[in-house]
Amino acid sequence: KQWYQRRVAITAGDWTMKKFIKKLVADVKFSDAGQGHRLNEESAPRPISSTARAAPRQVPTRDAQTAGAAALARLDADMSSSSMRAQQLEMRRQMQKQKSEEKATVPAAPVREPEHISQLGLRMKCPICSKSFPKPEVSQHYESCLEKQLDLEPLKTTCTMIHTLNSDELLTNGVKTLAFFVQNVANSPEEEKYRKIRVNNAGVQKKVIPLVGGVEFLEIAGFTKIKDDSDREEYFIMLEVPSAEHLTLCIETLQSSTKLVPTLDRDVRVLQTSAGGQRFQVSSDFYRVTKEDLMTEYNRRTEESERSNILRTKAMRDRDAGIGMRIYHYAVIRIRFPDGLYLQGTFSAHDTVESIFKFVEGSLRHPVQFSLITPGCPPLPRDKSLLKAAGLVPTGVLNLSTEHRSEFTLLSDELVCKIESL
Repeated sequence: KQWYQRRVAITAGDWTMKKFIKKLVADVKFSDAGQGHRLNEESAPRPISSTARAAPRQVPTRDAQTAGAAALARLDADMSSSSMRAQQLEMRRQMQKQKSEEKATVPAAPVREPEHISQLGLRMKCPICSKSFPKPEVSQHYESCLEKQLDLEPLKTTCTMIHTLNSDELLTNGVKTLAFFVQNVANSPEEEKYRKIRVNNAGVQKKVIPLVGGVEFLEIAGFTKIKDDSDREEYFIMLEVPSAEHLTLCIETLQSSTKLVPTLDRDVRVLQTSAGGQRFQVSSDFYRVTKEDLMTEYNRRTEESERSNILRTKAMRDRDAGIGMRIYHYAVIRIRFPDGLYLQGTFSAHDTVESIFKFVEGSLRHPVQFSLITPGCPPLPRDKSLLKAAGLVPTGVLNLSTEHRSEFTLLSDELVCKIESL
């Protein structure tokens, strides 16, 4: 009990002390607030007590100043580098956006042959009849030529027509569909549903009817186009089932046939310069070399020298030699004979130099030893290098050099009769 009374007295004393301190603090704050004033009066400026005044700032030491300067320099460097990276990224985005817009707006330049090719008239040779015809008339000539062969070899000619006169997508789907129809009959000749095909079927209308030679193939296989009076629908019906050997032969011929590919016609010509064509005058400006010409030639030779010093594989050399074939697919080559006649032929950009030598040998009256020389260059080696590597695409002029001397021209009589004026 005494302990409890003592504890209560201590607690009461603590509460009294706290109350006294709280009142003392409130009095100090009130005295610091200054003289009082009414609410409707203008507030007087509050005096600053001596205790509230800030202590004067001490001057930092030299080490502190050095450390602060270094920190500021690092901060400025980080900010400048980050801003520079941001500018570079923004410039890169703008360049990519500009390139994409140019690609979208500027159409690709059409690939076309040089003017001299179109003027001379590129000609192709048919692998069936060996006749020569202009290149734009390939499809028309094939169609007329294959129609003439239908009576002689109907199955083979029809399959060749299917592979030659149709697009790749239509050809793939059409061949699969035709082979499927015939194979069903070969596997189950007694099933009537396989021997009757509705013409208005969606698959037939999409894959067989538009296919050139598709209907003819079904007729050769044994189907007949008949109109049913009951439902007024047209059907391909196989009235009599052919032998299994005939159906198998039709499928194998259809799947093994290939597309006809025309060969390039050399379009051999013999040209002779006219008297009027040799008389011409050139002004002195024609021979004047400007600074731009010298710089262009210097840059070209520098690039060739640097390229020759680099070890390159055969694939790299062939790739460099093939540059330009995507634009120039053909080349016109002229061979100048000692008597002034020109032998002209059309070649593919994929032909080799060896083909030019064989072309000249086939045009001579009798075999002679000769060499072909490009003006200002050593004799052309007889090898299998591409015409592009020899600098003969899209045009080239070669001089024929030989030790054989004759009063007559070296060209055959057949070619001499075809001399044209240049």
